[in-house]
Amino acid sequence: MKTTYTGGEGSGPTYEIEADRHGNYTVKLGGKVVKRVSSLASYRGKPAWGSRKLEEDAIEDAKKAIESFKTHEA
Repeated sequence: MKTTYTGGEGSGPTYEIEADRHGNYTVKLGGKVVKRVSSLASYRGKPAWGSRKLEEDAIEDAKKAIESFKTHEA
């Protein structure tokens, strides 16, 4: 899933978030990757085809990471 998110409560730059159903995500700003996170390859109970919940959690994690960036606070 691809989505956009503007940090700093709507006053910061707009980031692009790409997440998949396995919990991996990439955050881009202006086409450049600023953060990439890969989930564990396997763990007990992990769905083989991924899940919508893992995808949603990855997007929420990406939003938290964006809020922790210092670039939009200047």
